[in-house]
Amino acid sequence: MSPHRKIISAVLAACCLVGTTGCVSADMNTMAPLPIVTTAAEDLAPSLLPEGTPSPSPETEATPSLTPTVAPTATPSPSPTPSPTPKATIKPQVLTEEKKEEILEKPVQKPSQEEDQVIQESKPTPPPIVDTVPTPAPTSAPTATPMPKPTAAPTPKPGATPSPTPQATPTPVPTSTPKPTPDPSYTGWYTTSQGTQYLVQGKPITGSQIIGGRRYIFSSTGILQTRLGIDVSSYQGSINWNSVANDGISFAFLRIGGQYYRQEGGFYKDNYFEKNYTGAQNAGLDTGVYFFSQAITPEEAREEALWVVAQLKGRGLQLPIVYDLEDPANDSRFHLANLNRQQVTELCLAFCETIEANGYDAMVYTNPDWIWNRLYLDQLSSYPLWLAHYTSAALPSASDNWKAWQYTSSGSVKGINGKVDMNVMWN
Repeated sequence: MSPHRKIISAVLAACCLVGTTGCVSADMNTMAPLPIVTTAAEDLAPSLLPEGTPSPSPETEATPSLTPTVAPTATPSPSPTPSPTPKATIKPQVLTEEKKEEILEKPVQKPSQEEDQVIQESKPTPPPIVDTVPTPAPTSAPTATPMPKPTAAPTPKPGATPSPTPQATPTPVPTSTPKPTPDPSYTGWYTTSQGTQYLVQGKPITGSQIIGGRRYIFSSTGILQTRLGIDVSSYQGSINWNSVANDGISFAFLRIGGQYYRQEGGFYKDNYFEKNYTGAQNAGLDTGVYFFSQAITPEEAREEALWVVAQLKGRGLQLPIVYDLEDPANDSRFHLANLNRQQVTELCLAFCETIEANGYDAMVYTNPDWIWNRLYLDQLSSYPLWLAHYTSAALPSASDNWKAWQYTSSGSVKGINGKVDMNVMWN
């Protein structure tokens, strides 16, 4: 038999076998017709090819690559590094009577004049304060021209025949006399219904200005937006608070005490705090207090806050209790602790949270260097800033989110001997 006939016989035999099996095992109602498959001889397995037949060489088809093509991704722009998430803070402690007694029983030392001197010398030298607007000799502000008094009608003599009463002339409704416009050459303070202004040749000044050696900030329409204040400690000695109030000062931050910056630490109460608190309150000044901290752990910062609350003994304040953490010397306990930025931020949080848990407002005293290098300001956004920056610029730098600005340590105020820290605060 020829090779081709052998191949055909094999194929026919296979088809008959499949067909017979399908008829026996399939349900006639559901059996689908078998597909017709046409197979070329070259596609058959080699075992079915006759001996001596060469294996076919099919054309090679292009095989698609199985490796997925990855689209190029854009390199993300670097984003600012956020501050670390602060650790879960301990619930602030409220000063109980038992805790108050415990704190008040601790020995309180007297502040050292030597330490006060070191703290003062650690402050930067302020630039000279130069007036930005003229300060002429005091002149009287323009006054309204008095209205002429009405002439009284003559009283008739006894026995005289009264003259016929003329018909009454209706009295005109009085109109409000407008406040006189200042003379175009007038320079000085001027008050309107909108607020206080400072005029130079009849025109209000705007922005941040120095007048008579003091800082003032005006709105774009010339209305005064800030008020003047001071901060004091035993370093200033005895103060005549009525003279201070009469010299244009409306608020004061008083040092209530602190912790020694030496390694051994320990609390002290400011020698003049009680006198200063009574004097400032009686003179009508809004009053706050600050504590000079040397805490190196959050536990110490909480203890400092409770100490302040205990010393106040429930007395009221119009301004916050301020956390004043400083690094005054290379041998200070804070400096030697070598805390990182997050640890310093957590000291502020511990103090302020404890103060507010005890019913007072809290504030943070700081400066541009600490804002840039030692604190994470975004974690302290709940507390107003008292920013110390001695600069000749119109406004302090590092943050616009400040409530008070200590702009110099060389101010002069009546009732205080020597120099004093000067501040402005937004109304």
